[in-house]
Amino acid sequence: MKDKILHFLSEDKHRWWTVTVIPGLYAIAYLYLKNFTVVNSWQQLLSFIACFIVVPSVLFLGVDFFFKKKFPTKRPQLYWSYFLINFSIIFSLSIYLGWRWKALLLFAFIAIGSSYFTAKHYKKLVLLLSFMLLIASSQLLYYLVTKVYNSNDWIEEMPFETAVFNQRPNVYVIQPDGFVGKRAGDNPLYNLKLGEFYNTLSDLGFQFNDEFRSNYPTTLASNSTLFTAQHHYLNYGDIGNELINARDIILGDNPVIKTFKKNGYQTNLILEHSYLMLNYPEVAYDRNNVSYADLSPLLPNYFLGKDYQIDFENMVSNSGNKPQFFFVEILEPRHISFSKDREDAIAFETRRYQQEVDSISKKLIEMVRFIEKRDPEAIIMLVADHGGFVGYTHTGAAYSEPENDEDLKQSIFNALYAIKAPPEFESHRKDVKSSISVFPALFNYLSGQNETNLLKLDNSSYLLIDNNSDKELYQYFDNNGYSVSQKLSKDSITN
Repeated sequence: MKDKILHFLSEDKHRWWTVTVIPGLYAIAYLYLKNFTVVNSWQQLLSFIACFIVVPSVLFLGVDFFFKKKFPTKRPQLYWSYFLINFSIIFSLSIYLGWRWKALLLFAFIAIGSSYFTAKHYKKLVLLLSFMLLIASSQLLYYLVTKVYNSNDWIEEMPFETAVFNQRPNVYVIQPDGFVGKRAGDNPLYNLKLGEFYNTLSDLGFQFNDEFRSNYPTTLASNSTLFTAQHHYLNYGDIGNELINARDIILGDNPVIKTFKKNGYQTNLILEHSYLMLNYPEVAYDRNNVSYADLSPLLPNYFLGKDYQIDFENMVSNSGNKPQFFFVEILEPRHISFSKDREDAIAFETRRYQQEVDSISKKLIEMVRFIEKRDPEAIIMLVADHGGFVGYTHTGAAYSEPENDEDLKQSIFNALYAIKAPPEFESHRKDVKSSISVFPALFNYLSGQNETNLLKLDNSSYLLIDNNSDKELYQYFDNNGYSVSQKLSKDSITN
């Protein structure tokens, strides 16, 4: 091995794949290690291979052919420059999932300028990156085997999947991302002025569960429980706060969608952005306002900017004779952002959140009024996925250490739940404590069953705390809604 390495470094032969294929493979390995859950589709893998390996290789072969004919003695400079420029571009894409043009242009000038002095050493860089590729590939293989392919299949068939509805009203579930519930919204952290919003909804016949909570602090984790009525416990921290195949679960053939379809419903999905479709999940909804063609062909792009209100109105207006289920996901008002370096971070994020809530609350009223006019007998639910995290300097602060302040914990989990349904639903509504019980309560009502099976659901709220390199699962609210801060292990839950 040593002799082969020395021979590679000393020979005059130049191999094109050393400055194109090796950097491309390393960039792909790094991308999958850091962002697996948003790029784990065959469509994206083929795009990465094309962009990170095929295109750079074709371009380089053309340039190298020219240098062979015109500047054969300058090929080391070409290999040095191309290696550094190509690697900086594709690796920056892997890190930032976007472009950093100014930095890349500056680095390109440095690479070309330095090539006149250091080009003969480019093979040493190739060798170093080759060793890095071996390490990254080993880490990726370990990750896939231990975290992905051996992850527990936690979704089970639910009893309500066999329910036969004795009434089939149209059902509308509208989800404003991060819209905090009244319990937290009225406390001094938020100080929201939403009296008109709540009064208008009350006049339209809505009832509220002010203590309603999400079971998890993120959209993907919370909605995975919403549409399965089951806990996943964030895989006990095996892959951080992400969840394997969450988008496939939320948009796929989950227990909730199965139940609606078995009862003759047409299912409709309306998205504002492409967040739930980043990794090309198989969508089980009958109609969807976002197609695969709308998605970014290469790097994940969270924002799409669909006019979801127009799409929603068109889809409602063009519904068939079947009973309809609509799920509308709106990425507003969102939780607070990343202002930890500002001196006034908390105040700044609070003002931004208040403005976003004011804006989206008006849009929600417009959508509800539209449904009321078109479909007065419908069941309408406004169900947020989690709270707004107001009170923290930035979102990550909520995961840095266990929290005992109940107002801050409510800021994470307390979420909007408002429903317009016939008076007979009232006893079922009172048992909706968290995301996990939203659809079981609805299905019990539609099938004429009592709500006793809801007692078996765990309405606890869970969050992962970063403890250096480890992730520790904490229960922040117990099944009865009491504030706790209890560290849990996998054994303590499964037993």
